[in-house]
Amino acid sequence: MNRYVFNNLKLKYTNNCRDLGGIKTSDGRTVRKKFFIRGTTLSRLSKDDIDFLKNECRLSTIIDLRCKKEIDENPNVLIEGVKYYELPLSTESVLGISHEKKVHTLKTLKMMPPMEDLYRKLVSDECLENLSTIMKTILTLPDERYSVFFHCSVGKDRTGIVAALILAFLGVDRKKIMDDYLFTNQNVRIKAFFAYIGIFILRWNPRFSSKIQHSMLAEKEFLENAFDEIEDEFGSIDSFFEKKIKITPQMKKKLYDKFLE
Repeated sequence: MNRYVFNNLKLKYTNNCRDLGGIKTSDGRTVRKKFFIRGTTLSRLSKDDIDFLKNECRLSTIIDLRCKKEIDENPNVLIEGVKYYELPLSTESVLGISHEKKVHTLKTLKMMPPMEDLYRKLVSDECLENLSTIMKTILTLPDERYSVFFHCSVGKDRTGIVAALILAFLGVDRKKIMDDYLFTNQNVRIKAFFAYIGIFILRWNPRFSSKIQHSMLAEKEFLENAFDEIEDEFGSIDSFFEKKIKITPQMKKKLYDKFLE
């Protein structure tokens, strides 16, 4: 059975959620299940969903990567006994990334920069400082605070970058990291297609319609640009964790022992 189908969590009102456990690292080990879960907004959880996350997935921590306005407009369901962090990757609205009301209009979307540029923005300057805090928090929670569920609005861009960096830190090769990132398209492709049709009917502009459709998908070039930006700044992803997150070789070994089997 395909690894991604097996670990795609089936929640009633929430999609694009999956456990990163089960992915093989370059040295033959495997990411343990019930440690890192990537997903989307938890604003419509049913009681069965909550029971499943707490009992089957061992949910103990939620990290919300959205900006404050997104959270205010569409707050998560609060789950008893689960610690909740608001750690926005970008504190401000980012056209094409964040999902506040009145941000994504046909008028504003015409001004949306290329997604490749937006992914670079998400791992540089102020966002880089926020990213460092997010990564250190996720990797150094107390043992009893796993699993950790991290999410943005759709579970594609901000969540995709964080998931990719977790896997890179744990020694997963770039091909498998990209496979996980691109699997999001299984959950967003239909919505992106209907967005294309709707905008095409309204504006009769295939180029603009295609631009919006592609912005709603996970594409290889987007994530590659995020990696390139980090590697341009630090030399390598490993160096990013050593220099920016302050993960020492001793810490890394302990974290590998905890998160890998």
